[in-house]
Amino acid sequence: MKNNIKQGFSLGEMVITIGIVGFLAMVFAPMLKGIMPNQEQLMFKKAYSVTERIVYELINDEDYYPDVEGSTTKQYFGNTEEITYRGEDFSGNTKFCNLFARKLNKASEISCETHSFKDSTDPVGTVATADGIVWILPISTFNSQTTPATIYVDVNGKKKPNCDYDKATCKKPDRFAINVYQDGRLSVDGIMEREYLNRVEISQGAQNETEEAKNEDKNDNQ
Repeated sequence: MKNNIKQGFSLGEMVITIGIVGFLAMVFAPMLKGIMPNQEQLMFKKAYSVTERIVYELINDEDYYPDVEGSTTKQYFGNTEEITYRGEDFSGNTKFCNLFARKLNKASEISCETHSFKDSTDPVGTVATADGIVWILPISTFNSQTTPATIYVDVNGKKKPNCDYDKATCKKPDRFAINVYQDGRLSVDGIMEREYLNRVEISQGAQNETEEAKNEDKNDNQ
């Protein structure tokens, strides 16, 4: 009895199959590349998510930011009075910086001093985290409801390109800014920040609330 079971593929069939796969890859690769986020985008979204979580935790913990006695309005991050966290005392314009940094997965010492990424290919900031992000945390008393403090991140540390978005010179940045308001609202102003988050309403919503706060200030002063 003859065995009619075909064993494997012929050379011609393999060539045709490889050709079809190659053609499909050539057609769909650009499409997939266009819809898949790049590494910098993923890391920035992670940094933004971490910022959201820590800001929420801090501002809703009365051990860190209690109501100011005798004040008719909540101060939120504007309360820079001294508190104790794990045996250390924090107050003043470095209070937010120190508390925020201690909630990160740190891979370096904390330095709550004034830092900047400008003209620096070797980013040094407040603290580096285990995922490779370098953070510059604000030194601020958060004394204004309408003017935010800003967190800066370099999402891949020493790796290039080490630049902010610029249409001509830095189309795929690795440095980004996140605004933090006194009451815990977050916003992003940069073109690439908004594009990467795909949440333009963050900035617009914060701007609307800021305008409302400004109007309230004007009414109070009249």
